[in-house]
Amino acid sequence: MADKKASLALLSLSRPSFSHQFPLPLQPHESRKIAFKALGPSSKETDENFILNPLLTLPPAFGSAYVGACFSCTLCANNELEAGSEKIITSVKIAAEMQAPSSKIPLDLVPVEEEVSPSQLEPGKSLQKIVRLELREEGNHVLAVSLSYSETIMSNEHSASSGRVRTFRKLYQFVAQPCLSVRTKVSEIHPGIDEGKKPNFSNQRFALEAQLENMADGPITLEDVAFRPKSPFRSTSLNWDVARPDLDPVDAPTLTPRDVSQVAFLVEQPDDPHSSSSAGERTKDGRAVLGQLDIRWRTAMGDMAFLSTGWLMARRR
Repeated sequence: MADKKASLALLSLSRPSFSHQFPLPLQPHESRKIAFKALGPSSKETDENFILNPLLTLPPAFGSAYVGACFSCTLCANNELEAGSEKIITSVKIAAEMQAPSSKIPLDLVPVEEEVSPSQLEPGKSLQKIVRLELREEGNHVLAVSLSYSETIMSNEHSASSGRVRTFRKLYQFVAQPCLSVRTKVSEIHPGIDEGKKPNFSNQRFALEAQLENMADGPITLEDVAFRPKSPFRSTSLNWDVARPDLDPVDAPTLTPRDVSQVAFLVEQPDDPHSSSSAGERTKDGRAVLGQLDIRWRTAMGDMAFLSTGWLMARRR
């Protein structure tokens, strides 16, 4: 509105990306030399024939928001008055909340009001606050930001002659998209045979399989995939993080867009038949509640993200 003497702006906080250049094709032996020189840890030289150049690229737009990642932005309250104006702006306050698909979340602003609270916002200056929120739901999100301030008219004697409090609100809308698609399957392992040659049902064993598909626009690296069993179950990882003395350590898998990685866990019930929790928690239809799957990954520029599934259950016998 034209009568406002302060404005509100939102700036997305994100890491830059690698800048690419597209040189003409070279002979195979020339390409190997260039790649070795450009990627060498002690090399300070650059080559215009390598696909990556020394510059980083800032995002041209707001970018994509993904479930599991941290949404970060800066809120800027700007004093639009000209220098020498008879009006002054004081008591500037910013408040924000996130309207997720299923709830409203009040947001903490950094720095807090007690740390930075100028009594007067000078013309041309701005008050900045940072908002951070872990996105846990898919779908439409609305960031609602409220700005309030006092507008005071000063007399020639530099005393306040009149003033009023102004408040306005702005909405910023974006869509949180899934970064990882998780598909799980639980299969019961056939019970063992005890000494009496009868099936032993006291120790249930399950094979948990999960397919992780990268739904993002760029590559990601899986940092950790862990299964959190619910008592009395225990789990054993069957993935790349298993240490074996006869094999070299395996690097965490990197998934390009639409790549799929499969992980597996062995979920077992303890043998103690006298334990009060040996039966475990079950649903109304008799299915055993096994636990939850926790997944951590990083983007190409190192941003950390986290996702946890709901309770995973065994099939009904």
